[in-house]
Amino acid sequence: MKITKIQLQKRKGRFNIYLNDQYSFSVSEDVLVNYHLFKGQELNNEQIENLSNADEIAKAHSKALNYLSSQLRTEKEITDYLKKHSIASEKIPNVLEKLRHEKLVDDKKYAESYIRTMLKTSDKGFKVIRNNLRAKGVAEKDIEDAAYEYDSSYMITKGIALTEKYEKQYSRYPFKKRIQKIKQRFLSKGFSADEIQAIMQEVDFVNNEQIERQILQKEATKLWQKYHVLDTKKHYFKVKQALYRKGFSLSEIETVLESFL
Repeated sequence: MKITKIQLQKRKGRFNIYLNDQYSFSVSEDVLVNYHLFKGQELNNEQIENLSNADEIAKAHSKALNYLSSQLRTEKEITDYLKKHSIASEKIPNVLEKLRHEKLVDDKKYAESYIRTMLKTSDKGFKVIRNNLRAKGVAEKDIEDAAYEYDSSYMITKGIALTEKYEKQYSRYPFKKRIQKIKQRFLSKGFSADEIQAIMQEVDFVNNEQIERQILQKEATKLWQKYHVLDTKKHYFKVKQALYRKGFSLSEIETVLESFL
């Protein structure tokens, strides 16, 4: 079969290929150039199939470039995106290889950039950052190689500033429970045990017994009203149990509840 006409489409970068004066298929400009297609060229079925395959990869590559235009992506993210847009799985490795060659995808560099960004814009510790990178398909070795970007001392400074906010949020809890809640908050944000210890050592937490008693009195009054329908014995133990779960000491609870009897 002979190429009898190569026609530029209205769609930029696309060309119609006519074989023996009949439209046969279309290709991208890259395929046209890379395969040196020209009018009068003879093509067999195998060559036509190769051109079709190359054009599908070129389309997938173009779609990947659009996806990469706004920000860096991992190989997994690109793979998932292409699959979502109906790109055949067997074509995706070729696309990724081309992107690697063009230095447009590099999971280690992605991890480095991600860690730097998270340090600047979030209050998440390395454990959360690591899990996020794992979810994005970054290999453990690439994460470890990029870990030097994480500045633990910087995050400790951020954590010290956060404790004031957390103290206000947990102000209705007794001192020990409040400290426990703050530690749990940092753990959930991915801070390491060493980072949390360093933060807690730097913060001057105030344990005011008078304020503690006021908090206990307030909580006891609220709970006493909540369970008022119970008989006296059940009422007492229900409130006592609830206050103990909140972190108040038994001796302090019993002292306060005496005034309700």
